[in-house]
Amino acid sequence: MAMNTETKLYVALGVLGVLGGGLYLQNKKEAEHAASHTLGGQSAALPKIDIKDDDIKAIDKIVLNKAGEDGGAPVDVELTKTGEDWKLTKPVEANANQANVKSMLDNLKTLKVSEQIDPATTGYAKYGVSDDKGLHVVFNKGSAVVLDARFGENGGRGQMTRIAGKDGVYAVKGYSSYLYARDVKGWRDLTLFKFEEGDVTAATIQNEHGNFSFTKDGENWKGKFGKSKGAEQPIKDFDDSKVKDFVRAYKSLNADGFADKGKTPADVGLEKPLATVQLTLKDGAKRDVAVGSNAEGSSRWVKATGSDEIWSISSWAADWAMAEEKKFQKESDKDKKKPEGGAAPAGMPPGMPPGMGGPHGGM
Repeated sequence: MAMNTETKLYVALGVLGVLGGGLYLQNKKEAEHAASHTLGGQSAALPKIDIKDDDIKAIDKIVLNKAGEDGGAPVDVELTKTGEDWKLTKPVEANANQANVKSMLDNLKTLKVSEQIDPATTGYAKYGVSDDKGLHVVFNKGSAVVLDARFGENGGRGQMTRIAGKDGVYAVKGYSSYLYARDVKGWRDLTLFKFEEGDVTAATIQNEHGNFSFTKDGENWKGKFGKSKGAEQPIKDFDDSKVKDFVRAYKSLNADGFADKGKTPADVGLEKPLATVQLTLKDGAKRDVAVGSNAEGSSRWVKATGSDEIWSISSWAADWAMAEEKKFQKESDKDKKKPEGGAAPAGMPPGMPPGMGGPHGGM
């Protein structure tokens, strides 16, 4: 049956409506697709690292696993909060360096994901975030995870990062590797003891050269030395400022390292110490240090009051324990430091800097 003009018009309008609806949906889909590729759309799709002060206060456990570098062994560290203080619980149990832990926690607030570098999991090794590379960190508050991430290579686009539960590699801004990737020593409190310089009233040193005995008289020091105990005599040309330097070196004694697990006092010259230092405070308390053989470089192995652990201290403090008598005597004219650069070469006016006033090499 032939359609009249009015019917044809209604059919045409219906077809036009269907086509218009389809076109609208298609345009909407294309717009959404385009938006997903804009910077704003990409940013909205990125995983969030949004750690607030309240989150940081609630963090009570930190686990850091640093992959071995250049054939070295991996470093596994666990830090646990007890009350307001942090303790190192792995690989050894010790007091943690509170300032270093706080610096790392404060840095969490600056971390922001800036872009996706690679959506695939196949690029993990390339960017240093595979299971055997980089630094894996987990921050917990109770049973909840605040952040679980692996940090790898660093580049102009940011820190290459793998975030737990998200496939792909992301760039993170605000990350400071030196705050997270410390060795075990960097997480330990290396303070051996502290006291006020003015609280020391007496001190002794015993070493291969003999026995020193120092006593405080008002604001000044008196010193004695003898080749054997009981034979001490007043030190000739005694310089009491040297005793003040000695006390200053020990008033805030920090270790610069510690012995590997399994090392015994006999291994490091502490079974029969090469030197001993004792400082007596005005309340009668004593601070003792036994000094052994050389550790790394010019440092020396020691054991100190209040700890059975073997530490190393720098030569600045250790050299006082190994001193000869002359270290506490006034310097003679011949021992005083010569002007920098040494004596002027023949024919050069005194005081002229080296390299001036004479021919250059090769001429």
